[in-house]
Amino acid sequence: MDPHGIGTDELRAQVAELIGSEPEAVPVDANLFELGLESIVLMRLVGRFRKQGRAVTFADLAARPTVSAWSELVGAAIEPVPAPIARTPESNRPDTGSFDLAVLQHAYWIGRSAEQRFGGVAPHLYTEFDGEGVDPDRLRNALDAVARRHDMLRARITDNGQQVIESTPGWRGLTVHDLRSADDAAAELERTRQRLTHHMLDIEAGEVFSADLSLLPDGRTRLHLDMDMIAGDAVSFRILVADLAQAYDGRALPTIDYSYERYLTDRPDDRRNAREQAEKYWSNRLDSLPGAPTLPLLERDSGSPVATRRAFHLDSHAYSQLQSQARAHGVTPAVAVASAFAEVVGAWSREQRFLLNVPMFDRAPTHPAVGALIGDFSSSVMLDVDLSEDLSFAERSRQLRARLHEDASHVDYSGVEVLRDLGRRRGEPVLAPVVFTSALGLGELFDGRAREVFGDPVWIMSQGPQVVLDAQITELDGGVLVNWDIRENEFLPGVPEAMFDAFESLVRGLVDEDAVWTKPVGQLAPSRQLLLRTPAADVPRTDAVPAAGTETLHRAFFDRAARRPDAIALEWGENESMTYGELCDRALRVAATLTDRGVTVGDTVGVTLPKGPDQVTAVLGVLAAGGVYVPIGVDQPASRAALIAGKADFAVTIGGSGDDGLTVAGGGACGMTILDAVLGEPLPAPHLGPDTAPAYMIFTSGSTGEPKGVVVSHRAAMNTISDLIGRFELDESYRPLCLSELDFDLCTFDLFSVFAAGGTAVLIEEHERKDPQRWVTLIRAHRVTVISCVPPLLDMILSTGEDLGRSLEVVMLGGDKVGIDLYRRLTAAVPGCRFAGLGGATETAIHNSICEVVDVDPNWRTVPFGVPLGSTALRVVDARGHQVPDWVPGELWVAGTGLADGYLGDPERTNERFVEADGYRWYRTGDLVRYGTDSMVEFIGRVDNQIKINGFRIELGEIEAVLSSDPVVVAAAAVVDRSGTAAVMAAVVLGDSDADPDETVAGITARVADRLPAHMVPDRMVALRTLPLTVNGKIDSAAIVQLCRAAGDTERASARVAPRSRLEGALALIWQSVLGAEEVGVTDTLFALGGDSVLATTIVARTRTAFDITSVTVRMLFTAPTVSGLAKSMIAAEGDAELLEATAELYVSIESMSEDQLLAALDHQHSP
Repeated sequence: MDPHGIGTDELRAQVAELIGSEPEAVPVDANLFELGLESIVLMRLVGRFRKQGRAVTFADLAARPTVSAWSELVGAAIEPVPAPIARTPESNRPDTGSFDLAVLQHAYWIGRSAEQRFGGVAPHLYTEFDGEGVDPDRLRNALDAVARRHDMLRARITDNGQQVIESTPGWRGLTVHDLRSADDAAAELERTRQRLTHHMLDIEAGEVFSADLSLLPDGRTRLHLDMDMIAGDAVSFRILVADLAQAYDGRALPTIDYSYERYLTDRPDDRRNAREQAEKYWSNRLDSLPGAPTLPLLERDSGSPVATRRAFHLDSHAYSQLQSQARAHGVTPAVAVASAFAEVVGAWSREQRFLLNVPMFDRAPTHPAVGALIGDFSSSVMLDVDLSEDLSFAERSRQLRARLHEDASHVDYSGVEVLRDLGRRRGEPVLAPVVFTSALGLGELFDGRAREVFGDPVWIMSQGPQVVLDAQITELDGGVLVNWDIRENEFLPGVPEAMFDAFESLVRGLVDEDAVWTKPVGQLAPSRQLLLRTPAADVPRTDAVPAAGTETLHRAFFDRAARRPDAIALEWGENESMTYGELCDRALRVAATLTDRGVTVGDTVGVTLPKGPDQVTAVLGVLAAGGVYVPIGVDQPASRAALIAGKADFAVTIGGSGDDGLTVAGGGACGMTILDAVLGEPLPAPHLGPDTAPAYMIFTSGSTGEPKGVVVSHRAAMNTISDLIGRFELDESYRPLCLSELDFDLCTFDLFSVFAAGGTAVLIEEHERKDPQRWVTLIRAHRVTVISCVPPLLDMILSTGEDLGRSLEVVMLGGDKVGIDLYRRLTAAVPGCRFAGLGGATETAIHNSICEVVDVDPNWRTVPFGVPLGSTALRVVDARGHQVPDWVPGELWVAGTGLADGYLGDPERTNERFVEADGYRWYRTGDLVRYGTDSMVEFIGRVDNQIKINGFRIELGEIEAVLSSDPVVVAAAAVVDRSGTAAVMAAVVLGDSDADPDETVAGITARVADRLPAHMVPDRMVALRTLPLTVNGKIDSAAIVQLCRAAGDTERASARVAPRSRLEGALALIWQSVLGAEEVGVTDTLFALGGDSVLATTIVARTRTAFDITSVTVRMLFTAPTVSGLAKSMIAAEGDAELLEATAELYVSIESMSEDQLLAALDHQHSP
């Protein structure tokens, strides 16, 4: 046997000991992870080997996890690592007075600042023990003894990020609460719990732990013990409790001849090569790493942090079953629970690929006494979780295990450092606020004697800065305690509870049900939420399509014309009108002419007419002939119109006066004018046909650049129309203003809803199409009761400032997102008018959902899509087609009677967008939405409008919401310029038209930068008088991109701002030196320049030295992370701007000198 090796039997005995098994139960060729070997135990084994001088790594052992392979690996380690250096107690004493914080300590120190995202909390572990007869004096003496033994319990953290070991602890002493005769001891205990759970120890005063003792009736006691984790990790807290019990028993605590400071000094030498390899590994992966999971969090400031804990316990029997199930599927219990956690996080995350922050307990064996120390020995791994593929739970667990082992083998470059590198790469801080901590393999949570002395742990709460969710699993009472520590008030309502319930249910399923392991987890949305989304009975299933009916779009019109021919059907202009009888006669003449031209049932007829009564006549005539009308806007480019005509294969086209219509080469179509069409004798009766027949075809923009024809049946369109007629009680008094273009399906609702209700349509003519003042005149003159249009058109009406009269009863907005401000402005202009926002798509027959606004929810960015219309179902799904929980963004799917037949002549696209699931036919809208309050669907944006810039996902809806809420902005739109490197651009309409646009835009940009992360602040912004619109009244994104390009960059993207004072100049020099930047503008942010929290600490230290002041702090820099901001903060703190300017001038002068010049100046200063 190799002299450096270990015999197979000896190695098997060591492994068996570590996994709590007998050597005979460990086959030499068995996968040790399947036998229950946890990563923590493997790290401990690596440490044991290295302590023996054997150069093996975590990666080596994880790659070949069998005893036989390890025996070979250990035997091949013929270049032993240096054995730990034996040190005398004297050599361990601090000789510098202070020493640097470790990587994670530094992150804790920075993160606790309230100025940091998810900051304002201390990293601390707080536990309560319920026991009997704990004596305050003995406890006080024991606490003093423990503090004397452990240097880090006497640590003080300075305001410049150093740690100093004091001779006496800075703790406030034992606080005793005598509740033995209290009226309500339980209430007092709860108040104490809440106070200490959220307490921030004063680490700058040396307070890194605290202890309270509550004395209760009948001799009962509660020990409240808290430790700031900047002084020690979770394992250190166990050491603290165990040592405290020993000291309380009166047993001496021996002196430790090693220190945490020395550990920090020794470890880099011990792991230099491994660290270099790990840094290279992570550097190569930076560009491909995802970000944190995007959980449903509040967008506004949530106030003071509120921490809550949710937990469940698996008893020894359940834990044993979990171990057996995990082994059977090739993983450990820790990996199984981590996989369950990942699945739940993924279910509530917009992203299916994300980073989990996984702490690792990694005490390098630099000294025999290192295991007795209190200190922060933990590291972390940024675990890349990818749920994009549907795998069985067992496969998912094995996939996660493989990734974890690979990443953990490079833990020498910690997760904190990886996040810093990501921040520098992406130009702003990157967080990983979702944490999974496994302590399986470390043994029972607390020492048995400690529990005999102080009692059982009844409350355990850990908090961490820049953490919103920390899931932990640890051994307790022979089983496992699984708990979540949650920053509750950062989440939207109900989210933490629903997530945890799903997690507990999944973990318990892993214990009891083998089937849970062998199939994908599927959707995890709570059943109570799914129940509310269940399609109603009137939503047609694919296996039970209702028989054809007779309620076609035009039936109601012709029925009314027969019953009340003198009723007014159309009004326009000053006093022009047409009765139902007159319109019926003209329509039937058109139908007869079309029939004479060979139009038969189902033929397509092109209609390209200006707005007005002729347009309505043509449409009714086509339907009366049994045809399918296909509108083409009169201002469509000739090439696009020809393309539509070719795809639709028109039998006939109807054009305006003096227009011979369209002639399609090879299409067999013949054109005629509307004047020609009404000359003949009328058709005796309209063709009414079945409602399942196509009624119209609208061509919408296609992703390939070619228009796609959406075929909509009578039944589908009438489903929407009938619902809204009933919902708003529309009758013969219904008088809509028909603003929409014929080739936009809101026009379908305008025309056929009024005919179905028996009302009168108020038309605008072609020359009035873009004149909102004329619209207002028509509203008043014709006593318009309903407006149904896209939001920008209502904005144009309200922006005229003219009196709208009092006839308006209902306003329905659809076709685009509906701003909250429109509701407020309308109700101010027309009190009592009903207001509704509708979601929809041409493929769902105009509209599919509705939200009538009564009160505005503060969480709304825009008016929600709302709830489904009748015979309609809505579903919000993730990329895998799973229904998502409330508040989680996903794609909107629509099912029901209102679905279009599909895309003309394009079965591939039809099958892609219209899919079958759970017995229903669904249309995938491409809208990004979420379920919010009261199961209302809220619009967020478009799935295809989401882009990534520098690794960050950009959501235009969020940008627009922040821009629109700016006090000087009345309207805003954000767009993406996809030419070259993707960039965010924005257009804003200012409330004050006389304001200087450049100056105002700069101010808006600055305010937006305070509310949005840097990657979402528009790269370019332009102020406009109005937002450009398409012919259908929607925001014209392409025009905004062109305007922004022409206007040039905003202040944010303009040339750097040079120093404007000597103080700014000196600070810029310091920043350049520390950051290695060629140029630093005084408004450039620290993170955009490649800075991070460590470099920020260096900048602060250099600034303090240069100006000989102590008022500059890292917190100050993070509050205003620019040279300009820091200069202002320094002046405010010091109160003497002239002295700072003079010092800055001297500093710049010295920095500009060569070494020879500096020496000469010093000689001159000291010469007589």
